[in-house]
Amino acid sequence: MRIVPTTYFERHTVKLRRILPLTIIPIAAAFTLTGCFASPAPAPAPASDSVTETGAAEPTSSASPTSAAGGSAASGDVAEPGTKAGVGEELVYEFTGTDDQKALIAAKLVDVTPATPEQVDFLNQQFDKDELKGFEISFIHVEMSKVSGDPVEFNADYTSFKPADAEGQRVQDVTVIGWDECSTESFTPEFDSGEPITQCFIAAAPAGGAKPAGVYYDGGYSDVNPYDYYDGKPLLFVQD
Repeated sequence: MRIVPTTYFERHTVKLRRILPLTIIPIAAAFTLTGCFASPAPAPAPASDSVTETGAAEPTSSASPTSAAGGSAASGDVAEPGTKAGVGEELVYEFTGTDDQKALIAAKLVDVTPATPEQVDFLNQQFDKDELKGFEISFIHVEMSKVSGDPVEFNADYTSFKPADAEGQRVQDVTVIGWDECSTESFTPEFDSGEPITQCFIAAAPAGGAKPAGVYYDGGYSDVNPYDYYDGKPLLFVQD
């Protein structure tokens, strides 16, 4: 596979939290290390002039997540902010599309599985600065289905899901575009007809650090967003 570096513009307009970015385009796929968490090294890496770093913060609310008593696809109720669901338990939220379409979406955690040595080796080969060195890689699968509402085909909200530990704190994510072994996708026409889709998220946890237990849903970029990670209470999908 021939690795072709991304353009200068693409490299220098990525905004990350604490880990310096690297984007590589193997043919049509792009691998970008993103997220916010502490590096496995005792001291954080120095800032680079070529990227913009922003400090990470803890969620403002200290309240514990509530159990998933409502907000299921069967009930059609929208989940309350801060609701926690286990493996296979669905939570429903309202999605707003690019043209203000409204639809109820149900999501559930399927599993959290460690990457194979071959997959880890492949990902490591995509980075030339050892960004993934010392991290344990996991794949997190989330199934989504449409409950009701307007057509939402070709919209997407997988960017509203982030890897999290059992307490709901964010875990470093590795964004992958075009890798069949773990990928995300937009809503399809079949999704509008009730066919579920499965999204795959990649988490990178420092050895000995907090392990990924699932994902949280932060509500995206809505103007009024009770699920916001910093100013609200995200939905939490985690395994025991």
